[in-house]
Amino acid sequence: MMRNQSHPGRHAGTRRGFTLLETILAISITAMVGAGIATMMAVLGSDASMQYDLRSVLVRSSAAQSRLSAYIAPARCLLEADAGALVLWFDDSRDSDTIHASELRWITHDPITRRVNVEFVSFPASWSQSARALADTEYGLSTNWDVVRNEFDARDLLVSVPLIDDVETITFQPDDAPLIDAQVVETELAMATSADPIQVTLTESIRMHHPPTQ
Repeated sequence: MMRNQSHPGRHAGTRRGFTLLETILAISITAMVGAGIATMMAVLGSDASMQYDLRSVLVRSSAAQSRLSAYIAPARCLLEADAGALVLWFDDSRDSDTIHASELRWITHDPITRRVNVEFVSFPASWSQSARALADTEYGLSTNWDVVRNEFDARDLLVSVPLIDDVETITFQPDDAPLIDAQVVETELAMATSADPIQVTLTESIRMHHPPTQ
């Protein structure tokens, strides 16, 4: 009787490493998975950033509406409105029915700081009443309001208070011509974000429109 001869190398499991093709395939799959994860993370990050920008603009727009309304709504009339500047006859504190320097409000935009400010004439507390009255010049409707502003600024009698931050551009558009008859102001702002600016339009009306007598 013949015995079965055992041949260790014939039936034992064959051991081998990855072939070059398998290695390349594994690297390719890993690279694709990594790229997919990176893309997904970028999309999620972009979406989160966009949502943050939208919320920020919403909050800033609400504050801008409130702050602009505080000056436009109670004003007596518009004196100038264009890209970057709005001039208001804010009140008639001297009860003269004419425009005086202390009754003016300039709403201006500084493109360098991207800030919208309100500016007004303020006399030192140390001045006497007669000195203030003498310096509080009266003006007609044909006055160049930029010149007036610059004159008081040069004399260090102009106060600037910030109203709105992070504004790329601002334009004021009145609803009527001539300007003195306008009662509604449409304000277009380009608010800065982490990406492109977002355009916002705000509207406010002059509640007690009352132009000066001259």
